[in-house]
Amino acid sequence: MSTEEPASKKAKTDEVDADEPTGWEDHTMNISEAVMKADEGKHINDLKDAEVSTLQGIGKFSSEVLKSLGVQTVADLAKYKFFLMARSLKTLAETEVKGDRPEGSVMNVDKAVDKSWEAKSLTEIVEAPTEALEGIGDDACELLESLGVKSIGDLADFKYCRWAEAIVNISAYEELKTAKQRKIEAALRKLK
Repeated sequence: MSTEEPASKKAKTDEVDADEPTGWEDHTMNISEAVMKADEGKHINDLKDAEVSTLQGIGKFSSEVLKSLGVQTVADLAKYKFFLMARSLKTLAETEVKGDRPEGSVMNVDKAVDKSWEAKSLTEIVEAPTEALEGIGDDACELLESLGVKSIGDLADFKYCRWAEAIVNISAYEELKTAKQRKIEAALRKLK
């Protein structure tokens, strides 16, 4: 005697039936160059919590390096403190006009950079080695250098951090319910 219930008696789940239309069949967007083949069809929302090795090009060595920096997931990489500092410094450096600091200006990034870099221009800071970032530590800089990141500008442009940040940010705008699930939800709202 079978212990499995007939199909009509099985509990319903939120899983999408592979034979049922999702409502996304006509979509053409993809991030195939950023994620591993096995992850290309997943929800972006699922990718943000995945291991960093989900990103194409992050192999065993890079994963171990990033793990040593406290980064294990795509979301961790997106929010890596020193990447965010570097990206902010580089973005603002693009707005800097040489020699145009107003007299008496109090603007500074003293908590982002070591003492010896505090009086420098943003352009100089971006060209500085990662060691110029306040609190990063020599070990972290050596680990980043093993990934090809030598300067603050390199860290700001590190494609894996940028991909991770984009995945995490855009995931907030992803529809997770299929067309059928949205239709049922709308019908239920009308009944209330």
